[in-house]
Amino acid sequence: GLVVLALILVFAFESSWYGDWYAVFRVLHVAVAVLWVGGGMLLTALGLKAERSDDPNEMVTLARWGAWVGQRLFAPAGGVVLVLGVAMMINTDWGWGKFWIDAGLVGYALSMVIGMRVLSPLAKKIAELSESKGPTAPETLAVIRRILLVSRFDAAILLLVVADMVTKPFS
Repeated sequence: GLVVLALILVFAFESSWYGDWYAVFRVLHVAVAVLWVGGGMLLTALGLKAERSDDPNEMVTLARWGAWVGQRLFAPAGGVVLVLGVAMMINTDWGWGKFWIDAGLVGYALSMVIGMRVLSPLAKKIAELSESKGPTAPETLAVIRRILLVSRFDAAILLLVVADMVTKPFS
């Protein structure tokens, strides 16, 4: 891991296209965004597979893993992506108020609100229902299906943000 990080820094500081700090912030911003969005897409694909499975334990296991990575990986990664994006803007002369920047910030805010106000409470409800009714009880599985649906919507928002950041429309 340290070797990869060292090489990333060497690549960033050797970049002749951008200023040194901007390049470092951009590389880290994109790397963490790939981890965040890619992880969400993987969970989305696994959720679709689990919903089509005859084994309700697949959905229960996925819900547990989703809650774990959501709290410990995706939430912090989202914060890091935002901070690095702001750092890039400070280290460039692009200026704020462009459509693609505003759209990215709105998408980030939507994803954050969905995570805090919907996904996190649903994950807690799944844990409570698993304890009280059982992990494969119809009530538990219904909430798991709901969280998987909301997660797909959140993943779609994040993919739109990625497309927005890459294409910079209406610039």
